[in-house]
Amino acid sequence: MNKHQTGFTLLELMIAIALGLLVVAASLMVFLTGQRSLGMQVGLSDVQQGSNFGLGSMAYDLRHTNLNTPSNQVINKKIAGSGVIFDVSNFATENPLTNVAGIITKENESDDATTGKSDQLVIQFVPEYTEIKSDIEIEKDGASAPAVQVNAVARNNDCEGNPINFASNNAGVVGTAPIVEKPIMVYRYFIDELPDNQQITGENTRYGLYCDAGYYFKTGDTTLHGMNDDSAQLIIQNVDAFKVRFGLKNAAGNYRYADIKTYVDDNEDNVNVVSIEVGLLIGSSQSIGADASLNLKNTFNLAGKQVTLKENSANSKYLRQEINQVIGFRNTLGGS
Repeated sequence: MNKHQTGFTLLELMIAIALGLLVVAASLMVFLTGQRSLGMQVGLSDVQQGSNFGLGSMAYDLRHTNLNTPSNQVINKKIAGSGVIFDVSNFATENPLTNVAGIITKENESDDATTGKSDQLVIQFVPEYTEIKSDIEIEKDGASAPAVQVNAVARNNDCEGNPINFASNNAGVVGTAPIVEKPIMVYRYFIDELPDNQQITGENTRYGLYCDAGYYFKTGDTTLHGMNDDSAQLIIQNVDAFKVRFGLKNAAGNYRYADIKTYVDDNEDNVNVVSIEVGLLIGSSQSIGADASLNLKNTFNLAGKQVTLKENSANSKYLRQEINQVIGFRNTLGGS
């Protein structure tokens, strides 16, 4: 009995190879689609994280602007104690501060990733405090009295993460409450370059939004403490531009928006600031891959100003989103 061994014919082999190639092509397409989707999702996550957490923290602090300052609930460029500092005369000290040159709200102050420059915003406020008696007793006239320490109630840290905690400036008198002068907090928001380990060779310089915190006492101080000491805290990464404009209300009750320079140059005295619009251009930290060919926008609107990215072939590799948020100054509405 003869046994015949048969194999694949050439036609069957070609069909099998074709089917295998179709399966490989489909798998490769699924993989590439997944990679593109992952790149886009990571980019969106970067932008959303910056806007949700970074801008949220900034907005929280901005709502404290003008709180408890000696400005009679008015934010105005010509009033001492104004919650927004437009000029060194807005610092509420009895004696001029000697180290505040440049620490004012200014337009086009810092280099950024655009063809223009970013703004600088400086605010001040006095946090709500509770007086906590310490364990240290002060001897006076043969008797003793507790010293007093001041702690912030609403938030125990400034924007740099430092605890807001100040001792009494008075030893106390037995039988009377010790005198405690509450410090005035100053926050400066500005754009600066990210550290070298976050820069990429051949691409435009990367920037971030920073907050620099300091404080001073109204009585006796001639120095703004803790500011400009290279300890500014990065609050949002990959910020290409930062712009602000103010909501204004005049004596007649009319409202309008104005950028920093327009308001500072305005000769009308009775124009008070009642709100602020913050504009941020936030980018992703990772490339969005093949979708870069669809990401060609390079001009954006921030707080009423148009900004354009510096030319670079890598611009389209990163997702960007313009974010504008209006924040009302709660501690000025009653006085304006």
